[in-house]
Amino acid sequence: MRERLLIHLRGLLQIVENWNRPEDADSQQPSQFARSLTKEVGFLQRVLSRTLHEVDVQAIFRQVVIIFHSQISEAFSQLEITTPQAKNRFYRDIQHILGCIRSLPSGDLSESGTPNWGQLDELLVQRFGTEAGQ
Repeated sequence: MRERLLIHLRGLLQIVENWNRPEDADSQQPSQFARSLTKEVGFLQRVLSRTLHEVDVQAIFRQVVIIFHSQISEAFSQLEITTPQAKNRFYRDIQHILGCIRSLPSGDLSESGTPNWGQLDELLVQRFGTEAGQ
């Protein structure tokens, strides 16, 4: 999954360039980056859940959660987000990806009480305040 994530992250700069254009009906959705990434994770989860024991699936997704938090938050923290449209799209993508991460069966309930809490959640709070991280 790490390799697939890195492939998606390579296209992130092009996605971000589009974030600065005026909002339209399509811009109300998460970016293609976020949708493709979460779709692949969902597919992986379905396949693994059918073939492996729950304990093994949780162990795998614990690693996926760690990788996603570290790699995505690192990539997102380097982005220059300046326009209101870009901020809205950035927020929408983070929320979409976090929704996916939080739904993964990792067996991890962090100190915050939020499943699979991590660096991406912290980036969301840092950029958008504590209200956004709830």
